Amino acid sequence: QDIPGGEDSMDAAQEQGNSGSHSQRDELQSPRSSLSSVPAVSIHADDVLRILKEFLQDFDKLREDRPPREIQDIRDNSKDAEYWEALTHIIPEPTLKLWDALGAALLEYHKVLTRRAELFSEATALQQQNS
Repeated sequence: QDIPGGEDSMDAAQEQGNSGSHSQRDELQSPRSSLSSVPAVSIHADDVLRILKEFLQDFDKLREDRPPREIQDIRDNSKDAEYWEALTHIIPEPTLKLWDALGAALLEYHKVLTRRAELFSEATALQQQNS
């Protein structure tokens, strides 16, 4: 797999098709960053496997250096109950009462509009009978 110009590079060249230059087939280019000060990085296709192996070795070292997960997950939950209790009173009581009154008034208004629509359809039917 680590053979330069082996099967992997041939497959990559075939996937991209025969159009394009030799440098397009042999190099992988990272997309340009939104920051204009960061230049585009091009990586030769044969170097990808080596770079990934180095990254994984460094990543494993970083994971070994951290404290165990049990120690990281410990957090102070002594004020959780106080926090959630405070959230139950986030909307003032007068505002809740106002919203309840508005809800009841809107239901009554809906009933009036529904009854009015019924009466309007009855009036239309009576007009058609009279004519």
